[in-house]
Amino acid sequence: MARVIVDAQAARAIGKGAMIVFKKGVVRTEGEIAPGDIVEVYTRGGKFLGKGFVNPNSNIMVRLVTKDRETKINKELFRERIKKANEYRKKVLGYDKAYRMVYGEADYLPGLIVDRFNEIASIQISSVGMERFKLDLAEAIMEAEPEIETVFEKNTGRSRRREGLPEIERVLLGKEKYRTVIEEGRAKFIVDMRGQKTGFFLDQRENRIALEKYVKPGMRVLDVFTYTGGFAIHAAVAGADEVVAVDKSPWAINMVKENAKLNGVEDKMKYIVGSAFPVMEEMIKRGEKFDIVILDPPAFVQHEKDLKRGLRAYFNVNYAGLQLVKEGGILVTASCSQHVDMQTFKDMVIAAAAKAGKFLKMLEPYRTQAPDHPILMASKDTEYLKALFLYVEDMK
Repeated sequence: MARVIVDAQAARAIGKGAMIVFKKGVVRTEGEIAPGDIVEVYTRGGKFLGKGFVNPNSNIMVRLVTKDRETKINKELFRERIKKANEYRKKVLGYDKAYRMVYGEADYLPGLIVDRFNEIASIQISSVGMERFKLDLAEAIMEAEPEIETVFEKNTGRSRRREGLPEIERVLLGKEKYRTVIEEGRAKFIVDMRGQKTGFFLDQRENRIALEKYVKPGMRVLDVFTYTGGFAIHAAVAGADEVVAVDKSPWAINMVKENAKLNGVEDKMKYIVGSAFPVMEEMIKRGEKFDIVILDPPAFVQHEKDLKRGLRAYFNVNYAGLQLVKEGGILVTASCSQHVDMQTFKDMVIAAAAKAGKFLKMLEPYRTQAPDHPILMASKDTEYLKALFLYVEDMK
């Protein structure tokens, strides 16, 4: 079996529990390797560290699957781990019908994401090695959760392209089904497999439910980057008089309308199809104000090299959002950029507030992704979502 030799820093990270090896941490390779091959990882001194899938064409050179030399990487291992991951969500976390069933290396299944929506499972594979086991993985998902009747392959996006994998979107196994309705707190949502990512953003679940306690009758709420209306529908269901949902995608706004009808809150909703920045700038010019403003943008920082530019985008959107919050109102702001840590995000929001002439008080502890997206303590790559609930006051 081919070998990958890593430097001391990469070896220490693996020793602490990290499950990926970046190309910059590789000293050399021994033997012939091709994308998707299984390789063993060693220190310079010859100590075995683990084995997993290699891709010499990717920034992530090796995705470790096991740190036990005797463990075989095969469909039986994946079947066992998928079952264990599902049981963790159901028995420990208490999830039932809609949850992230598998979260990559946090479940020792690197390059595999599985979201369950009732009887449909949506999978994303971002590893050439995992791609070779695709059908086996689908079968294992249905075995682990017998209620699942459809495995939908949602293999699209940057992560696939970076690995040199084709983009595919189809039913991989089971019944031809694309839609279902899930319940989340007091709200219901249509999940359509033909939408973005795995069909619905489950990582903000607890944060959306937490919003409800701050919504009161008579309030006006703005949800920017609404996608299919996650925060917006919760606000309307919780009693807001008016909720304005903004997204640049006409498809997404049509989904918000369907979700509003599903929840019986159509009369409370207003919809704007447009890019966030010009829409917010126009609102500011008109002097509009909202009791609650929610900012849940896409990842503005995809790579470390984009950090400065991405932070400027976060600053601009938060500065605009703060100008739209009433005195004594609430800002809910989030970032799903893995390369922006909580302190950096907090500092950016503080700077935006200073420019907007606002004082901020934390209403909630620092919030992150839902626990079905587990954070592996030794792997910062598994921690990405940050959310702040802030009380906004004018500087006087």
